[in-house]
Amino acid sequence: MKTVLRDLEKQSKVKVKELVQEKKDGKALIEYNSTFIPEELIRAAGANTYYMCRGGEPEPTDAVLDYMLRFMNPLARSMAGFLELGLDPITPHSDLVVTAQTDCHIGRITELLEFKGVKINKVGIPADWKKDIAFDYYVESLRKMIEKVEEITGHSVDVEEAQKNFAISNRINELFRKIDALRVGEKTPIRFEDYMRLQHLSFSFGNPAEFADKLEEIYEMLKTGESVFPEKAPRLLLVGRVIAIGDYVVPRLLDQFGGAVVAQFLDEGVRVSEKDVELDGDLVINFARNRYLDKMPVTIFQPAWKERFEYIKKAIEDYNIDGVIFYQLEFDEIYDMEYTVISKWLGEMNVPLLKLETAYSYSREEMGPLATRIESFIESLKEGK
Repeated sequence: MKTVLRDLEKQSKVKVKELVQEKKDGKALIEYNSTFIPEELIRAAGANTYYMCRGGEPEPTDAVLDYMLRFMNPLARSMAGFLELGLDPITPHSDLVVTAQTDCHIGRITELLEFKGVKINKVGIPADWKKDIAFDYYVESLRKMIEKVEEITGHSVDVEEAQKNFAISNRINELFRKIDALRVGEKTPIRFEDYMRLQHLSFSFGNPAEFADKLEEIYEMLKTGESVFPEKAPRLLLVGRVIAIGDYVVPRLLDQFGGAVVAQFLDEGVRVSEKDVELDGDLVINFARNRYLDKMPVTIFQPAWKERFEYIKKAIEDYNIDGVIFYQLEFDEIYDMEYTVISKWLGEMNVPLLKLETAYSYSREEMGPLATRIESFIESLKEGK
């Protein structure tokens, strides 16, 4: 499994160089920061795409402090920080960066990127998904974004090409559903770090059809493989906003200390695979419905804590979860508020809960206490089994 992942990651890195070269040769390059953005439609308009979700390093978060308050979450700060340090290989070459405006952190960093001369298109994501006008606003934001992309490429969206793109994405999503079904079974055939790397590669590999073929090979390997965890290893559910590309310290420690993360409830950094995008009809509306109305569980929006907890509760019951990890970005106040109610409700259920908060600062002094907390939590779960 490790060998397969290394090969895929090598090919993914080569793709970055290819994107830059193709941009020099005249093909448009569009970045996007969220699964609320339909990269399948952008590619069908003749542009290359790149997913902006890189984190896990402290230096980029500090690099924006001359321009921003420190009270921005580290992933948002990394969006501009890698650029400020000259470590972003894509943004300097991008014709446009499309940002889903999900909260004030993304909003402020988007403004900083604009100040730095990056061309931005903002897609509004209204918080109250229950109102019809909110869905209509989101759809209209997507249509205006697509018009901007078409202006850049000089081509309209090719509907047949878009359907083909969505069909491939649907196939990748189906394969992840199959892998997820293996993870929640009696045997967990893949470590959480490897699983997250696969999720991230699904965005960055370059050729989605080829990645789907590779993912099917991996699924067949996992289907006949043995569990990578000891018998009766504690079964964990990880809840949080995002595990960014490159932020693998916590997943690695959970694996290392024998905690089997069999399911996750993340709002970004993973594919939206619960339901496929319909291929017939208006593809913009189909995509928007998939991301905004049909997406289960409800993500990001407030007030949605009760709905989100119902999903967590069902996952705990369905997957025989022994403990929950709440993984939070520093200064992400919405998730901090959510943790307050989730900890109360899980306490009433007598479900063990560990909160981990990250600023992407993994110094030697910080790694010791972090590892100790994770190891102690997992050992306590082992004793309770």
